[in-house]
Amino acid sequence: MELKEKIKNLPTSSGVYLMKDSSGHIIYVGKSKKLKNRVSSYFQHSKNRLGKVEKLVKHIKDFDFILTDTEFEALMLECKLIKEIQPMYNRMMKTTKAYNYIVFRWKKGIYHMEIANEMDKDDVHYYFGPFTSKGTVENVINGIKAFYKMDCSQEKWSQSPCLNYSIGKCMGICFDPIAKEAHQQIIHRLIALFNKKSNSVLEEMSTKMIEASSNVEFEKAAEIRDTIAKIKAILQTETVIHFMKKNQLIIAAEYLGDFRIKVFFIRRNEIIDREIYIANNVNRQDVVRKINSLLSMDIQHISTLEKEEMDEANIIYKYLNSGDCKYTIISQEWNKNMDNLWTNLVK
Repeated sequence: MELKEKIKNLPTSSGVYLMKDSSGHIIYVGKSKKLKNRVSSYFQHSKNRLGKVEKLVKHIKDFDFILTDTEFEALMLECKLIKEIQPMYNRMMKTTKAYNYIVFRWKKGIYHMEIANEMDKDDVHYYFGPFTSKGTVENVINGIKAFYKMDCSQEKWSQSPCLNYSIGKCMGICFDPIAKEAHQQIIHRLIALFNKKSNSVLEEMSTKMIEASSNVEFEKAAEIRDTIAKIKAILQTETVIHFMKKNQLIIAAEYLGDFRIKVFFIRRNEIIDREIYIANNVNRQDVVRKINSLLSMDIQHISTLEKEEMDEANIIYKYLNSGDCKYTIISQEWNKNMDNLWTNLVK
């Protein structure tokens, strides 16, 4: 069947498409809420099309597709297939997510805030992340160091200040015991910020930003504003990690139409089961048995999410908060009241 005819016969439902070259190799995996519209767009002329997309289109000789009931499932399947197949054009066209961590590392009698590519599980230091953007992490660290004058250029304690002290980048932690103590207090406030226990750092930054603006120091105010925005972006990732890393069972329900409801049973970063129910014809005891069975699974408690889990965790978190579904969290002590549970999911 020719491509044009194959595209014409595509359904408009959600799903994943797999573009193939002349050798039958999968060179690109994508997803869409409306498969027909998305796939056909590759073969329509557009002046705004990126060069990499043009190159991809020239190599497309065939495609396969996999239908899904929901866009959420298409997103999860796309993520899974890209990791498994690693198609050439997904690597070329999508920014590789080099996940990084912020670490507060104890060295030579003082904490230092640094960026790390990996988390050492046996390390006693404070790690936060993984974060998806190395650039954002670097900007956060540099912005915080600039705001609090924590950028010391001296490796060890000395009787004299470092070069950065003379240009206003270091508060004097290299030679002044009082500054060293102040530095440690700031570090503990930063750790509390990333642990979501205190917003005092953001409040102080906001106050200083307003003061700078009032004093017509607009460049300084803009720098603080940008640092605040990037910290909040990172804290959003921390929110995802805190929410998804618990070994809790999440049940999400989405209407498919015709009184059908798709129910997803989710733990951490994966869909562990799924069912389609007729909204007003549900065997409640079957659902209770399924929940109890999933809760009884022997799951090892893991204190954080690995880099490899973050893509799926982000997809799930965004879905749960998108408004496309209703969800509820089931604890080990749930009371098996299906009426309340079902009302929360489908009301």
